[in-house]
Amino acid sequence: MREEQLEKAINKKRDEMIKIGLAKGLQCEETILCSQELDDMINEYNRLKLRPNRFNPIQQYHEFILFLNECTFKLLMLGCSSYIRYFQV
Repeated sequence: MREEQLEKAINKKRDEMIKIGLAKGLQCEETILCSQELDDMINEYNRLKLRPNRFNPIQQYHEFILFLNECTFKLLMLGCSSYIRYFQV
Protein backbone atom coordinates (compact mmCIF):
# COMPACT_ATOMS: atom_id res chain seq x y z
CA MET A 1 0.00 0.00 0.00
CA ARG A 2 1.35 3.43 -0.90
CA GLU A 3 1.99 5.99 1.83
CA GLU A 4 -0.78 8.33 0.71
CA GLN A 5 -3.32 5.53 0.64
CA LEU A 6 -2.15 4.29 4.01
CA GLU A 7 -2.47 7.78 5.51
CA LYS A 8 -6.07 7.99 4.32
CA ALA A 9 -6.80 4.50 5.64
CA ILE A 10 -5.26 5.41 9.02
CA ASN A 11 -7.39 8.54 9.30
CA LYS A 12 -10.52 6.59 8.36
CA LYS A 13 -9.72 3.83 10.89
CA ARG A 14 -8.98 6.41 13.60
CA ASP A 15 -12.33 8.11 13.01
CA GLU A 16 -14.03 4.72 13.10
CA MET A 17 -12.32 3.85 16.39
CA ILE A 18 -13.35 7.16 17.94
CA LYS A 19 -16.98 6.67 16.87
CA ILE A 20 -17.06 3.14 18.26
CA GLY A 21 -15.35 4.27 21.46
CA LEU A 22 -17.87 7.06 21.98
CA ALA A 23 -20.83 4.82 21.22
CA LYS A 24 -19.79 1.63 22.99
CA GLY A 25 -16.99 2.64 25.36
CA LEU A 26 -13.24 2.31 25.32
CA GLN A 27 -13.26 -1.15 26.91
CA CYS A 28 -15.62 -2.60 24.30
CA GLU A 29 -14.09 -5.51 22.37
CA GLU A 30 -14.99 -3.85 19.07
CA THR A 31 -13.16 -0.66 20.09
CA ILE A 32 -10.09 -2.65 21.16
CA LEU A 33 -10.01 -4.63 17.89
CA CYS A 34 -10.32 -1.43 15.89
CA SER A 35 -7.49 0.09 17.95
CA GLN A 36 -5.30 -2.94 17.24
CA GLU A 37 -6.01 -2.66 13.52
CA LEU A 38 -5.10 1.03 13.70
CA ASP A 39 -1.85 0.14 15.50
CA ASP A 40 -0.96 -2.31 12.74
CA MET A 41 -1.63 0.32 10.09
CA ILE A 42 0.45 2.93 11.94
CA ASN A 43 3.32 0.45 12.31
CA GLU A 44 3.22 -0.27 8.59
CA TYR A 45 3.16 3.46 7.86
CA ASN A 46 6.19 3.98 10.10
CA ARG A 47 8.04 1.14 8.36
CA LEU A 48 7.39 2.83 5.02
CA LYS A 49 8.41 6.26 6.28
CA LEU A 50 11.56 5.07 8.05
CA ARG A 51 13.08 3.23 5.11
CA PRO A 52 16.80 4.01 4.78
CA ASN A 53 17.71 6.94 2.51
CA ARG A 54 14.05 7.92 2.23
CA PHE A 55 14.08 11.21 4.13
CA ASN A 56 16.26 13.36 6.29
CA PRO A 57 16.29 11.61 9.72
CA ILE A 58 15.41 14.84 11.54
CA GLN A 59 12.39 15.31 9.27
CA GLN A 60 11.19 11.78 10.00
CA TYR A 61 11.22 12.38 13.74
CA HIS A 62 9.60 15.78 13.33
CA GLU A 63 6.74 14.25 11.34
CA PHE A 64 6.37 11.47 13.89
CA ILE A 65 6.16 13.98 16.77
CA LEU A 66 3.48 15.92 14.88
CA PHE A 67 1.60 12.68 14.32
CA LEU A 68 1.82 11.79 18.04
CA ASN A 69 0.60 15.25 18.99
CA GLU A 70 -2.42 14.87 16.72
CA CYS A 71 -3.23 11.43 18.17
CA THR A 72 -2.84 12.69 21.74
CA PHE A 73 -5.12 15.64 21.06
CA LYS A 74 -7.81 13.40 19.56
CA LEU A 75 -7.59 10.99 22.49
CA LEU A 76 -7.84 13.84 24.97
CA MET A 77 -10.85 15.20 23.13
CA LEU A 78 -12.39 11.74 23.16
CA GLY A 79 -11.95 11.58 26.93
CA CYS A 80 -13.19 15.13 27.47
CA SER A 81 -16.28 14.58 25.38
CA SER A 82 -17.20 11.59 27.56
CA TYR A 83 -16.99 13.72 30.69
CA ILE A 84 -18.89 16.60 29.11
CA ARG A 85 -21.76 14.27 28.18
CA TYR A 86 -21.72 12.76 31.67
CA PHE A 87 -22.00 16.10 33.45
CA GLN A 88 -24.53 17.75 31.12
CA VAL A 89 -27.90 18.36 32.72
